Amino acid sequence: MGAREEIPERFGEDLARYVDGEMTAAERAEFEMKLEASTELQREVSIQRALKGDLAAMGLDRVEPPGGSVWDSVNRRIARPTGWIFLIIGVLMYAAYAVYTFIQSPMNLFERLTIGFVVIGFVILLASVGWERIRDYRTDPYKGVQR
Repeated sequence: MGAREEIPERFGEDLARYVDGEMTAAERAEFEMKLEASTELQREVSIQRALKGDLAAMGLDRVEPPGGSVWDSVNRRIARPTGWIFLIIGVLMYAAYAVYTFIQSPMNLFERLTIGFVVIGFVILLASVGWERIRDYRTDPYKGVQR
């Protein structure tokens, strides 16, 4: 029985980056040359890929950091959504009242149009920035990484 090849410690990070597909083309080509020369490295890549697939199949590829409390779970599932619902309802009610008051005010047409354009422009810009933030959050591959 032959001696087992040792994988240099510096390959640990490269191995993870290779399996996760986070290498540049040049880094990937260099790593694949080393991979062709080392059967032990090939075995480690196979193990890492199988482990990654198994964790994804079990839904454990995005594990929350340890140390969370019961309140964190309650806050995430009940308190925060309830707060958002009340905030949205309150803003809509206030906006409806503001529109009603604006329509009933004794301002001339020019003043109403000027204020209306400013408010509508602000709302459109706010909505576009909000939508962009939501889209970026949904596609962020590192959103589960604790910083």
